[in-house]
Amino acid sequence: MVDSSGTSIFNHVVFPVVNGVSILVCLVAVILILRLKLYKKLVYRLSFYQVLSTLAFASVMQMMLINLYFHDSPSIVQGLCTAFGFLALYTEWIKLLFTMWVTFHLFCFAVLHKNLKKLEVLYVVTSLLLPAFIATV
Repeated sequence: MVDSSGTSIFNHVVFPVVNGVSILVCLVAVILILRLKLYKKLVYRLSFYQVLSTLAFASVMQMMLINLYFHDSPSIVQGLCTAFGFLALYTEWIKLLFTMWVTFHLFCFAVLHKNLKKLEVLYVVTSLLLPAFIATV
């Protein structure tokens, strides 16, 4: 279904609701992780980073809805599209890399019986800096 401005009802109703629910679930998870002090073990910290990256991604997607209300002003839309495009790509890559590192760490721990606590700094630095490089190129 399309409304009078040419955008679908999905953009106005479903997308904001799903992102809002995602943000609320992530906030509850962050509160529980902090309240129950689950951040003391590396695997829980990696999961915590994953939840934070999902929260950032859902927040960026929610902010992208601002573009729907500025469709009459091309200069504003151009700047917002550029900024939100960068942020969306950056947060998507952060989510992807944290997922990769969690998978890698659990594989090494469960299959190879190696505890790689020393690599936590590598996990975080590559998950935050590599996407910035990818998103700018």
